[in-house]
Amino acid sequence: MTGSDSSSKNESGLPRFSLDRRITVLMILVTIVVLGSVATFSIPLELFPSGFQGLHMMVQVPWRDAPAQEVLEKIVLPLEEELSTVPGISKLNSYARTGFGMVTLRFKQGTDMDVAYREARDRVERSRLVMPDDVQQVFIVKEDASGIPIYFIGLAIDPAVIDVYNLVQDEVILPISRIDGVASVDTHGLEEKEILIELDRERTAASGLNIYELAQLLSNDNFTLSSGNVRHGGKKLLLRSVARYGGIEELENRLVSDTIRLRDIARVSYDLPDKKYRVRAMSRPAVALAVLKEGDANALEVARRVDAVVEELRVNPRLQVMEVATLFDQGAVIMESLSTLFNAGRIGGIVALLVLFFFLRRFRMTLIVTLSIPISIVVALTVMYFVGESLNILTLLALMISVGLLVDNSVVVGENIFRLHREGMSRRDACIKGAGEIALAIVMATLTTIIVFLPVSLVEGMGQFFLLRLSIPISVALLGSLLVALIFIPLSVYVTLPRGGNGESAHPVFDWLKRAYDASFGLLNHGYTKLLAIFLRRRLDLVLALVAVFAISTAVFKTVEFVMAEEEENAGVELSVTLAQNTTLEEAEEYFLAGEKVIEDLAEELDFEGWFVFHRSTYGELQAWFNSPRTNKVSPQEAVKRIQELLPDKAGVKVYTGEDSQADEKQNQQIHTIRLEGEDSEMLESVAEELEELFASVPGVIGVKKAGDDSPSEMALVLDRERIQAQDINPMVVSAVVGYALRGQSLPRFRAAGKEIPVTVRFREEDRDSLAELSDFAVPAGEGAFVPLSSVTEPRYLASSARIFRNDKRTSREITLELDKEDAEGARKRLMTLAAGLDLPEGVSLGESDSLRTLSEDLEAMAFAGTVSVIFIYLLMGFLFESFILPLSIILTIPLASLGVYWSHFVMGLNIDFLGVVGLILLVGVVVNNGIVLIDYVTRLRKQGLERSAALLLAAERRFRPIMMTALTTIGGMVPLTIQGSSSIGLSYKSFGLTLIGGLTTSTLLTLLVIPVFYTFFD
Repeated sequence: MTGSDSSSKNESGLPRFSLDRRITVLMILVTIVVLGSVATFSIPLELFPSGFQGLHMMVQVPWRDAPAQEVLEKIVLPLEEELSTVPGISKLNSYARTGFGMVTLRFKQGTDMDVAYREARDRVERSRLVMPDDVQQVFIVKEDASGIPIYFIGLAIDPAVIDVYNLVQDEVILPISRIDGVASVDTHGLEEKEILIELDRERTAASGLNIYELAQLLSNDNFTLSSGNVRHGGKKLLLRSVARYGGIEELENRLVSDTIRLRDIARVSYDLPDKKYRVRAMSRPAVALAVLKEGDANALEVARRVDAVVEELRVNPRLQVMEVATLFDQGAVIMESLSTLFNAGRIGGIVALLVLFFFLRRFRMTLIVTLSIPISIVVALTVMYFVGESLNILTLLALMISVGLLVDNSVVVGENIFRLHREGMSRRDACIKGAGEIALAIVMATLTTIIVFLPVSLVEGMGQFFLLRLSIPISVALLGSLLVALIFIPLSVYVTLPRGGNGESAHPVFDWLKRAYDASFGLLNHGYTKLLAIFLRRRLDLVLALVAVFAISTAVFKTVEFVMAEEEENAGVELSVTLAQNTTLEEAEEYFLAGEKVIEDLAEELDFEGWFVFHRSTYGELQAWFNSPRTNKVSPQEAVKRIQELLPDKAGVKVYTGEDSQADEKQNQQIHTIRLEGEDSEMLESVAEELEELFASVPGVIGVKKAGDDSPSEMALVLDRERIQAQDINPMVVSAVVGYALRGQSLPRFRAAGKEIPVTVRFREEDRDSLAELSDFAVPAGEGAFVPLSSVTEPRYLASSARIFRNDKRTSREITLELDKEDAEGARKRLMTLAAGLDLPEGVSLGESDSLRTLSEDLEAMAFAGTVSVIFIYLLMGFLFESFILPLSIILTIPLASLGVYWSHFVMGLNIDFLGVVGLILLVGVVVNNGIVLIDYVTRLRKQGLERSAALLLAAERRFRPIMMTALTTIGGMVPLTIQGSSSIGLSYKSFGLTLIGGLTTSTLLTLLVIPVFYTFFD
């Protein structure tokens, strides 16, 4: 037996098996259906795939009222020192602002994030030993899809309600926290009443007492302590020392000296703490509750249980004083997202059926090929179920993409079988040879789609997560379609083909469809063949035409940018507002109430379903979200502009939109950012202010954009070391006296009615609201004496930063410049040249600016994965064709597809978002399929003795119909998904769909011309 005969027999093994073992094949099909039915009804439904753990981790530390520099020194730097020893860190950034510090860790690819979390937690515990005593909480946050709240509840509360905290705790939080599957309920804006001990400064001083010593005295009070065990009456008893107060009256009567009780020098009250912020929803004071599920709980089921309890809360008589609003329901979002994809998939399936029927014009054959779709999807669902995958927006999207791809192999095999049968071959031989001779080509074509997922393991970030989650359903479905094409299609065609004739139907409907096909795609096929014959004789003309097309498209490539998300698809609007530093909370409240009224009045016009307001004295946010589904076509940009027009004018107020955020600016062609790095934040601020004026004078620069909050008004109490040493004063005691007096000191909690109540001691507001009062604070000195604070300190105003950023342990300050749209590139070059020649002070240097990067790190990683995918595909095709050169002609389909991707986005006025980039990676594997099958057929024709040009023309003519069917079914499946708007969470598939539609369109239209011509160059 010759090698050729052996190879042919091997390739036809599966088709021959399907005809020889028909009952076995039928049993396999029944098994797939049974297992698939179990998997389909049992597979869990989720919004996002579970198990995702990103490579980022954040450590957040609130420290009330502390200035940014203090937060840096006392919180951020100790954390940096400890956390930098965690294994696997690739980048460490930190951030400090008034009242808050944060360290962000990024880990290397392959790091076990569970181990990293435990290591980070250990380092945080070490650093807490050197943190200030009044730092109460440290939060360690890692990326985890299961950590997304499944439910957000907004409570708009009547201001007349006295005890909001206990009402919400007893009637809302407790019922929800008892639900099976709920891990915790986090509150935002809910303040607990506390016992506040406000000292009268004059009475305290007259009694010979000091707030520092008094706070220390009270801190050692009000406790219970295990004290071992004793024997009494023959029994061994546990002993506990109890020093708790029986009530507030007992606390007031507590002796703080021999003759002075606490009530004599302080006012003890039980009330809400001073609020330095306001939260409102739907024009009423509000509290937000975030419900988190247990790690292994089913998100949809838990969300449904929470929703049932929320409905009960709405009719609870005790809660009629508040409006209970569902701000986010992950269960509803899951059903909405899955319903969107199901509907689009169903429409795509119908389109695929109609396309196949139009091209095949055989009812039974159309059904056979169409059945390959559900069979392959059932195979995918079965594998997904047994490997622990869920049905979510990513896996369902993958199955939807597969709808068009799954018919590819079946169409090619079916077409080949019918061609051989029409040429006079028997049914059995046509089925075996028709599937066998094309088997290797469709195996390789299928593997090229699957192999694009292999390089994803080499990158990190969200791109890896998205593509890996897409890879399982697509890969399994395509492998299933391959088995369907080589086993079920030959058997089904064998059963349906007549014993004699060519199997064509004489029904008038089919005759009409044939005439319609001949008048449309038939003419197009004939035209392609004639045009190809011309270009085979005039190959250089085609090359020049392609060069001209790419040259013209270059301008389009520059206008279409890569972005993480398209702003047009936002689910709402957000405006950030900063006010002058001397603004009081009451003045800020007046401004934001006016802004809230503007949004409320425009709600119907702008299609808002709800709105939310949060503010402090100097900054805040106005948010609103659209109805879902939308009732009009007002864009987020138009809505923002309309709100801005009606906001009240106020001196010192600046309003920023999402377009001004730093993250977006770094990807904007009209923005250039220069980063300064050093150790001294004050020096960086001073240098940045000088350079801003210099850079603003560069031609093409419109102006300098706001880099952060305005510098706060800050005063330092500078200690006189000689005086404090002469009077035997501990410097830390001075700091503690000021901190206790102004911020207050937390004392052990007070227990009453089974609840733990916070206790705070501080001076009255009238005793601490001015510099004069501060200067008179008594500081303990040696031998029991007291001296005024002003005698050992000197007040000084400081120019400090509102925010301090650090990159890999170096402080940084960015200068963000807005460029003239007409001269953006020229201005950028002039700025880079100017920056390179700067003579910066010692200790200050230029860092790498994020704006110099065209893509974010995730997009760069995706680009790398795409490049490696192309290399893998090339190697795979080299194996198929036994050639280093011929695969290059097929690789050309990828740049041809890129033309359609860019032009489709350009015509629709959109940028390519993150899902669009995911579509680009998939497109790489999809578009080469047609080229592989085409060149494989050319190779076989030439082995049969045909001359090269004749083989190319015949192959193009015969492969036209399968190529068109595959492209149209895939495009038809994407159209419903593309034309739908964004979901209620702002997720849009428009860029993803445009990427596949545009890329498949141009690659399909040009493959039959370009690939054969370039084949002649590489042959």
